[in-house]
Amino acid sequence: MHRAHRLILSDLPARRPLVVEDGPGVLDGGALNLAPGTTQGLGTYLNGFPASYWARWTGATRARLTLDASGAGTVRLLRSDAEGRVTEVASGSPDEPLEADLSPDGGWLWCEVSAAAADGPGGSGGVVVAGGEWSVDVPPRRDGEVLLSITTMDKPEYCVATLATLAGSSELAAADVRVQVVDQGTRKVAEHPGFADVAAALGDRLRIVDQPNLGGSGGFSRGMLETLDAGADAVLICDDDVEVDPEALLRAVRFHRSATTPVIVGGHMLDLARPTVLNSFSEVIHRRTFNWGPPVLDRQWHDLAGGLRATPWLHARAESDFNGWWMCLIPAAALREVGLSMPLFLKWDDAEFSLRAGEAGFPTVSLPGACLWHMAWTEKDDSVEWQAYLHVRNRVITALLHARGAGLLPAALLATDLKLLLAMRYYPVDLHVRALREVLAGPGRLHPELGSVVGRVRAVGAEHPETVRHRPGDAAFDAVAGTTAAARPGARPSGAVGLAAFVARGLLRTLRPVPAAARREPAAALARTDAGWWQVPAYDSVLVLDADATSGVWLRRDRRRFWRLAGAALVGHARLTWRWRSLARTWRAAAPDLVSTETWRADFAPGHAD
Repeated sequence: MHRAHRLILSDLPARRPLVVEDGPGVLDGGALNLAPGTTQGLGTYLNGFPASYWARWTGATRARLTLDASGAGTVRLLRSDAEGRVTEVASGSPDEPLEADLSPDGGWLWCEVSAAAADGPGGSGGVVVAGGEWSVDVPPRRDGEVLLSITTMDKPEYCVATLATLAGSSELAAADVRVQVVDQGTRKVAEHPGFADVAAALGDRLRIVDQPNLGGSGGFSRGMLETLDAGADAVLICDDDVEVDPEALLRAVRFHRSATTPVIVGGHMLDLARPTVLNSFSEVIHRRTFNWGPPVLDRQWHDLAGGLRATPWLHARAESDFNGWWMCLIPAAALREVGLSMPLFLKWDDAEFSLRAGEAGFPTVSLPGACLWHMAWTEKDDSVEWQAYLHVRNRVITALLHARGAGLLPAALLATDLKLLLAMRYYPVDLHVRALREVLAGPGRLHPELGSVVGRVRAVGAEHPETVRHRPGDAAFDAVAGTTAAARPGARPSGAVGLAAFVARGLLRTLRPVPAAARREPAAALARTDAGWWQVPAYDSVLVLDADATSGVWLRRDRRRFWRLAGAALVGHARLTWRWRSLARTWRAAAPDLVSTETWRADFAPGHAD
């Protein structure tokens, strides 16, 4: 038998629901203490074993649970099927290994521990579980160094904390995991307090690479290139604003080494502020509209605090088209076959790479239990800020490279533009129009402008008053301070008739002159949660507050801007639809050079991106 997962027992209160199910067990010093006569389950996200994943991708047929436990009692080994139905498959004393068969058709394994009653045989002191591990009947099929590459941009405090955690893990060192930080910021990790100590602890296992800000794709591609140059077996790429557990990282490494054929091993993202909340169990590309998301939309941001029994859909083995690059292990074999990241700066680089790798025979597996905690983006809507340019440009590029046809994508994008325009969000629509023009012009600007694209699109914001943030002391903010309005009555429009009526009313409204009072100051303030695309158009002028309500943006109806951008968006999407086939041929012909090591190496040359 060969190790797959170690149990993760922790005293961190915020993580408790991920460590043990609700019950009488007490976590103390990293151990689980059960009083005599009590039972505690370990059917949780971090301590259950995702059996179907190991059976499907590694060929494992049997798993063993070995607890580091003492005391008199009983351990029951439980197995679920793909629908979440649970059966007992083995039982024994706490110090006795238990085994079960594996199936690729779905389900987890976990255990329940019962301490003998105080007046029963040997029952006096309860049971203490100090740890344990799951092992499988398949040996590692590959070895070699894994490069853990962190891309950072002005978050040295997070990076140093992560490096300290990595330095404290002897298991990472024994597993031949080396660490690299690609520092693209001005606040350098190497200059942050505490760095010298973690650097000394990691020694020659740590390397710092400084380069200009080339975005996530530039940072992660640097890690990929360094992996190939070093002859390493895989790169494990990680974001910077995260919290990690070495065991959760090692689960991805062990899975990669045991897989029958090389696969991309994605780690799940849990919310750093709400540690039991899972972003997505798996992610796919919805092909009709070519947009990313979970296979079932209402399964995003799911709270795991109830344990595995509480959520039947967690038991079916999920298929993934891609995994976010907050944590993702990519085999060097895939890099040699398909190249590095597409130079997209941010957004869609992870999805595009996995689609390309999947087409070449390297599927993506989002592995439960391999995870980290990441700062969530739910408090900020980057679809209405400068990132809106990258959302649209990169989504369309990825579709041109991998979709069979335009499908509903142009219509979906145009509908989004219309919603934004009716909600007086002119800046993102301007960026969308410019993004389409770049796509239509071909791939020649991607690499040359990788270091300047953000400055260029942010500069467009100067043309739009809605990008100015208003705070206490500003006339616009003070005019409505303390008078936050509730959203005006009216349900979100749905169905073809409802949407058509909403659009018709909105278009008629844009024909009316803007009242002078609306040009002088906002008529009301709306909380961010009350500022949906169907709610804002009820106003001619409104201040939309940020999540913390300490600042906001002033949205004002502008007839001339509305119709100019509406016309430009309509023309842009029509041209995209008309030219789709020829554009797809152009972009696909250019793709091998865009992702090649030689092209990326030129970007990393000193002075090239300055």
